[in-house]
Amino acid sequence: MAKGKNSAALAEAAIMERIKDRFASSEEAHAWYAAKALLSLSGKTARDLVQVGRVRDVMDYIDAIDAGVHA
Repeated sequence: MAKGKNSAALAEAAIMERIKDRFASSEEAHAWYAAKALLSLSGKTARDLVQVGRVRDVMDYIDAIDAGVHA
């Protein structure tokens, strides 16, 4: 596996770990990661952002939700 793909896979795993309890199933969590447009992040999905190296932005988004901020 190429380094970039490995980094993206590790980032995806970390994000999935953070969000897994918010959803009824791992499939729903993965659907959010892959398909939910995050409007405050230019309408990109978490997957889109991870693929361009914006993992910290996704984690900050999740932190904001946890803090009660409507992201």
